[in-house]
Amino acid sequence: MLIGAFGLLGGSLKGLNLLVVVAAVTLGALFVQWRISLMMIEGLRVDRRMPPEGFAGKPMRIRYQLHNSHRLMPVWLIQLEDTLQRTEVANSTHHRTSRPTGVLQRTMTGVGLLMPGRSTSAYFDITTAHRGRYRWNHWLISTTAPLALSTASRELDGSSDFVDVYPRLLRLSRSWDRILPSKVGSLSAAVHRHGHADDEFFGLREYRHGDSPRHIHWRTTARLVEPAVRQFEQQQRFDLCLLVDAWSDRFSSAGPSEATAPQPTVDETVETAISLAATIAMDLTEGGENRVLLVVAGEELDIVRGGPSVIARKRMLQCLANVVACPDVAMSEALTRAASAAERMPDLVVISPRSQSDAVAADEVTAATLRHWNTRSQVNWIDISNREQHDWFTLGDD
Repeated sequence: MLIGAFGLLGGSLKGLNLLVVVAAVTLGALFVQWRISLMMIEGLRVDRRMPPEGFAGKPMRIRYQLHNSHRLMPVWLIQLEDTLQRTEVANSTHHRTSRPTGVLQRTMTGVGLLMPGRSTSAYFDITTAHRGRYRWNHWLISTTAPLALSTASRELDGSSDFVDVYPRLLRLSRSWDRILPSKVGSLSAAVHRHGHADDEFFGLREYRHGDSPRHIHWRTTARLVEPAVRQFEQQQRFDLCLLVDAWSDRFSSAGPSEATAPQPTVDETVETAISLAATIAMDLTEGGENRVLLVVAGEELDIVRGGPSVIARKRMLQCLANVVACPDVAMSEALTRAASAAERMPDLVVISPRSQSDAVAADEVTAATLRHWNTRSQVNWIDISNREQHDWFTLGDD
């Protein structure tokens, strides 16, 4: 624009017709660029589609459906810019609100050419490092067509979209269930045994005295000329209370922050405890009839009844995704409310970033409540900070 203006002014003053022509062409090209690019951008219709939830460390695919409403004009060099920000969920008296707490992340994708009256889709995959509730703000669409001399953009209005990012799932070894208080052969009241109809077929073995004739595999018996029976792996149904201690001495509460404020400090030990709780809860409730009472003690106290249904599993993951660590965890209140929420005192597994002795030393009521719980059921305290004793899970998620 400035070059054209100076050329037009200089050519007029000095009588240089060629300079005037160059200036006129430059200004004309800029006008054409502005007018056509504006028409192109106004004729685009964009719809954003995203999954309602995802897992930390796993890619999520965000799709955009674009439609060119022009009858004759194609659109090219289309760019879509979107913003993602982590929020903190606050449960007020009347409704659930979210406030921004994380760094504003920018994402970008584009489309090369979109013919008149046609539709196409664009997408990108994004991986979030941390759990929580994320908000997608208004997105911006732009194009430099037709001459790439300027950029025409338009902000697409609409309500913000939210996505729940669940805790990162860990990898458990085959012997991980040894941390559960219930034991085969010496069953506590929290374990229910079923008949062979609910057991899983394991293999064939030789006949032993006392085996039921109904379990004889006649075809194998005829081939081996000796009795062979079917062997079943006995299944268990756990009525388990899973308590997550979201205690952290490195966490500092902060009020509402600006969009560009630094992200809150993440305590990796607490995050590992939350991830382990999510992994165990998902593993126990995957099929079957296992029941889990999930108690999360952090800045707030939440209790969720989990089971094999999709809704129950989703509630547990949402609860773990939004927990906020704090230095003052009401463990005694969590144990008391867990005991009252359960039909009876089930076996208890506590997943904590600190040792049981440290938790008990901080609160005498917690020590008394744990002793009372231990007289009624079995208690297992998992100290995440002592990784040498816990070789049955790994942080890898591949």
